[in-house]
Amino acid sequence: MADSRRHRRRTTGASSSSQPRLANIDGWISDQGKHADFVNSWQERKIMAVKFIRLDFFRFYGFQFPNTFAEQGLTHLLEQKGCIYPDLIRVFYFNLRYRDGIISTKVKGVRIILDDDIWTNVAQLPIWDDAVKFHLGLEDFNRMMTFQSFLRHPERQTNRRPLLVGGFKVEERMIHYLIVWILCPRATNHAQCSKQDLLLLYGILNHIHIDWPALITDTMVKAKKSHSYQLPYALLISRILEFKGVPVEGELVQNIETVGSKIGDTTFRQMGFITRGRFLIHKDDDHPDVDKVFHSNTSV
Repeated sequence: MADSRRHRRRTTGASSSSQPRLANIDGWISDQGKHADFVNSWQERKIMAVKFIRLDFFRFYGFQFPNTFAEQGLTHLLEQKGCIYPDLIRVFYFNLRYRDGIISTKVKGVRIILDDDIWTNVAQLPIWDDAVKFHLGLEDFNRMMTFQSFLRHPERQTNRRPLLVGGFKVEERMIHYLIVWILCPRATNHAQCSKQDLLLLYGILNHIHIDWPALITDTMVKAKKSHSYQLPYALLISRILEFKGVPVEGELVQNIETVGSKIGDTTFRQMGFITRGRFLIHKDDDHPDVDKVFHSNTSV
């Protein structure tokens, strides 16, 4: 792993000698020739719903994934919360460019390069020399065998419908939920397990270093290209804007409320899980003899 020491080089705002950038399209985008394109195609682009988690809450219920995510360096990314700047997020994506292996954008005259400085200081992600780009696929990866290994009752899996996560074990189900809502978010098909989801689950559960910066930038570029794709990583992008000194005075601000955004016990119920002491099981696996097992475990 690369040196974990982080050198903060944050600037607090634009230079006082520069022309103030207004909280409107003239301030957001320097090239007036692009204003019409932004207004027609980007100003109303939807921003993906924001979620965050408190991992200690899940440790209380005996989950192992908080420690697994900590090994991946994902604790900060999963737990971050705060306000977002919807208009500036749209400008961030509007100006996003990929050229010669460099991902960059410009917001209110501030050029932003998504480099190691961003990933280590803002996202607080480690940079590993042996990181694997799981989103590009793995050779000889068996999608069906991997999927079945995550099921509570693989012997009952008979349908050939798209791979659905309702039959997942509790731990795997929660990891998948965090993948599709925070790590590699999408707006629809949360109950379906894509090949990329399976690859990430496989990597996480096998403690393989994943190239998260590459995955995040790949997801950003895909979101920019597809107008049906809601814009992800609103919290992360808002923190990047602040870190790079983009002026936010007068901009539209949305505070992320706990209700509807925090992943917790409501999430359990929606998935069909119930608590037994400090353990979670699926309601379909709740039998009288199960209570004896849990009481036996908790009395040790």
